[in-house]
Amino acid sequence: MFLGCSSEHAPAPQKQIAATLTGIPKVQVARASVPREMDFDGVVEAVNQAVVSAQTSGRIVELPFDVGDFVAKGDVVARFTDTEQQAALAAAKAGLEEARARAAEASQQYARISDVFKKGLVAKAAFDQAEAANQAALARVESATAAVKDAQERVSHTRVIAPYSGIVVARLTDVGATVAPGTPLIEGLSLDHLRVRVAIPQQHIGPLRQHKKARVVLASGQSVAVDEMRIPPSANAASQSFPVLLTLPTGAIQTPVFPGTLVKVAFVTEQAEALLVPAAAVAHRGEVTAAYVVEDNRVNFRYLRLGKTVGADDYVVLAGLEPGEHVLLDTVAAASAYKSQTFSHGER
Repeated sequence: MFLGCSSEHAPAPQKQIAATLTGIPKVQVARASVPREMDFDGVVEAVNQAVVSAQTSGRIVELPFDVGDFVAKGDVVARFTDTEQQAALAAAKAGLEEARARAAEASQQYARISDVFKKGLVAKAAFDQAEAANQAALARVESATAAVKDAQERVSHTRVIAPYSGIVVARLTDVGATVAPGTPLIEGLSLDHLRVRVAIPQQHIGPLRQHKKARVVLASGQSVAVDEMRIPPSANAASQSFPVLLTLPTGAIQTPVFPGTLVKVAFVTEQAEALLVPAAAVAHRGEVTAAYVVEDNRVNFRYLRLGKTVGADDYVVLAGLEPGEHVLLDTVAAASAYKSQTFSHGER
């Protein structure tokens, strides 16, 4: 006798499939308004990049940083001899002390003449002379004070301080060299604030001004939305293009980006209707791109032709799906259900 399950006790394959699909999340695909973009090449550059120059004369005795070194804001990047500046400071302080002494003497003389003048014992001319001498002495004190501040500033210029944190790009002089005001010393840039420069032909600048939306596609593949875009009011006369600047948001970049590197910039030119499918519903099987579509409680493995990504969660569908169809969001569970369905259909 053949032992087996009778047909009346065997579960119906259609019910098995429905039970298998229960619990797998699905979503209905629909059209939505998406931006149309135009791509251009851009170059990353540092917002803060400068050549630090000498502000006083002297001989270089220290250059503690070289190319590639990190420099923190406030670090000393160069130090000069300060013999001349210290001597000038000492002379200025001596001049201030002398001016204060003469001012004290003139003040006392003015007080005595003023007291006598009130009693009518001295002529008005003598009083005016004492008052003028006192005012002149006070002015000399102010002048001597300013001279001391100027000398102190010149002494401080013998130590060149980094204006911001960054990386040394080039060292433009050496220890032992004699410098004068304006002599280039060191060039550096900051990686904390970066932007992308893009040359936009004049025929494309209109839509960019209208929408002012763009994203930067880095070499790593990361897409970074731009918050700040600067479009100048005039074009380059030689190239007939506008140098557009896009500031990269701080903290949004996952991999290091360096000035001088090439990136792609996608500018929004208009809004259009497109069919979207969630990225979670897209299955990649080798070179095949597909989705698991639910129709009449059955799973169909549907080949797709996809366009660009919209944000981080959706693809534009060019072919393979119609609005209103349902796709499964768990491709692993959907693949298992599809295989079970195929096996059950084969048994029948």
